Amino acid sequence: MAQKWYYLFMDLPEIKFIDIPLSKEVNWVHGFLFQNKWGWGKYIIKKHPKIKRVFSFKTEAEQAKFLKEYIVEFKKENQELIKKNKTKYQKEWQKNKKNFFIILSEIIQIGWPKNKKIIRAMISVNPICPRFLKDWSFSIFYNYKKLSHALEVIMHESCHFLYFEKWKKVYPKMSLKKFESPHIEWHLSEIVAPIILNDSRIQRLLKQKAAFYTEHKKIKIGDKTAPRYFTDLYNKAAKEDNFDRFLKESYQAIKKNKELFKI
Repeated sequence: MAQKWYYLFMDLPEIKFIDIPLSKEVNWVHGFLFQNKWGWGKYIIKKHPKIKRVFSFKTEAEQAKFLKEYIVEFKKENQELIKKNKTKYQKEWQKNKKNFFIILSEIIQIGWPKNKKIIRAMISVNPICPRFLKDWSFSIFYNYKKLSHALEVIMHESCHFLYFEKWKKVYPKMSLKKFESPHIEWHLSEIVAPIILNDSRIQRLLKQKAAFYTEHKKIKIGDKTAPRYFTDLYNKAAKEDNFDRFLKESYQAIKKNKELFKI
């Protein structure tokens, strides 16, 4: 395990806030509207009621054409707001980036990889924020009511990137496919990220409680919700400053209860 002073001198990544490529945005919005089994398309429709018209088209090509035209027009009408909020996100992140990256490394007990210099935050009209481990990128909604909500998304997704670097050290033979939905390894990562963000060291930066998926809060392990169960494991291991132990114990626990996560 690295000494804590090591984390103060390591190379840290930079987050670049960029406009999302149109083709990616269309594909992801379409996927959440038509393929997401948890019904997350409702969050898109809540922000964009006119998008409901997409369901009147029968073919995927027609649906994609409609979504493309809608997104282009929407961004044209809201370009000043999108640009303004992009700048606000950047400024807010600049205040927190160094402390966050160092604290996250101390918690997960691994340094940031030297071959990963850039994390791309892609500004999107989509309120759902998928992340991509292959190129260290994620989508972020263009118009949060509070800057703290944008900060939580940035921290949550950045947490995933370093968490899975740790995972590969502890379980080097595991297929990277397991890191994606619907595998239990993915479920665990989505529970662990807000647990880490709710650590008091990160709360000093974030200043709001990180949220768990509603779907995970409905799962009970014994008499505890899944977030509570894994938070207790985290706190127990944190007393000994042993993230490896937490990772191994939480993985054993979710494997033991894997049937509960077939949701």
